[in-house]
Amino acid sequence: MRWRLLGAWRWPLFLVVTVLDALVVVWLPPNGTSALFVPALVICSFANLFLIGAVAPWLARRLVARQGAERPPSEGPARPPPSTFPPANHAELLTDRIAAIALVLGLAGLLIAGLGNHKVVVAATDRLARGGSAARDFALVHGPPDVRRNARAANINSHELEQDGLFRMCIPYDDPTRAFCMYVDASRKPPSVRLDHDTRPNGAVFRNP
Repeated sequence: MRWRLLGAWRWPLFLVVTVLDALVVVWLPPNGTSALFVPALVICSFANLFLIGAVAPWLARRLVARQGAERPPSEGPARPPPSTFPPANHAELLTDRIAAIALVLGLAGLLIAGLGNHKVVVAATDRLARGGSAARDFALVHGPPDVRRNARAANINSHELEQDGLFRMCIPYDDPTRAFCMYVDASRKPPSVRLDHDTRPNGAVFRNP
């Protein structure tokens, strides 16, 4: 029982941490895209198995070999380990501890990455919301009747350009092949809006509907 309490933490932690990893990927995706729980669980389980089955044993062997290499030659050949608890030759115990630490560090790194990316996603969403509101207000003042009607229905198509916070936002005419388009710089407060005289929708301009 004492041995179990000292050297059998990796597999219980594997089950718990893998589920937590998958939840972090779903709620705070590090890559900024949405993820489903089951695929995230499968990917996280393979990653954690790699930590347990490859990384932890390799590090444990390196540490044990290093401890043996640090033995002075004047002490003669290595003697068999004494019958102490835990055993002096504790490679299995060391592997378990390294695996447990690696699992926890992996979870912490995933959480930090998710939180950092979440701030970026929230900032981009805020810029898009501010830009959409400014584009709608501009269209209600300067657009023809059908554009004003569609603007009130919040029918706005947005395409983000290479410059951070700059969008081309379009509100369709009743003719679906034409759109009332604006360049909106949402990085400013309040956002600036400039009319684009090109009436092609974003899908026709950027080939990315």
